[in-house]
Amino acid sequence: MVREVEEEYELVPLSPIRRLEKRIEKLEASSGIDAREFLREIVDIIRMNQQLVDELAKANDALRIEISKLPGRLEELISNLNELLSYIKASASEATIPSEAFKPLIEKLDQLIEGNKKLIESNSEVISVLEEIKEKFKKPLAVPAPPPKILPPKPLLPKELEKKPIKV
Repeated sequence: MVREVEEEYELVPLSPIRRLEKRIEKLEASSGIDAREFLREIVDIIRMNQQLVDELAKANDALRIEISKLPGRLEELISNLNELLSYIKASASEATIPSEAFKPLIEKLDQLIEGNKKLIESNSEVISVLEEIKEKFKKPLAVPAPPPKILPPKPLLPKELEKKPIKV
């Protein structure tokens, strides 16, 4: 069961993002551009971005470790449930109690087994998504584009009217 992902979401600490937003607002608000200060700000922003990437990679690894433990635990749970079902079926055949009494219990256990199978499928989907995220982190960071050039203001009158004298 594969679902199409329309939009990706990530859990990211907000404090580094807020600092980046404040620095960007500060850069946008400044009227003059000092080249050294501008480059220093860019280097700081790149460092903070790298810290975010490092934190995300650590969180990704921790999540991957925890998710990798789930299939083994689910398999153990399924085998225990199957063993329990076999005991119940064996006792039902030996007992004189009608099988109608165990029918709801068996249906519930079957539902649990189906739910566990769905969990295994969704866990495998999560692992594949995490692997895609890991591949995205392996790609090198893009170099930021140079700052836009400031153009001189345009004259209000067209050039043709500026050159022609006004006839009275």
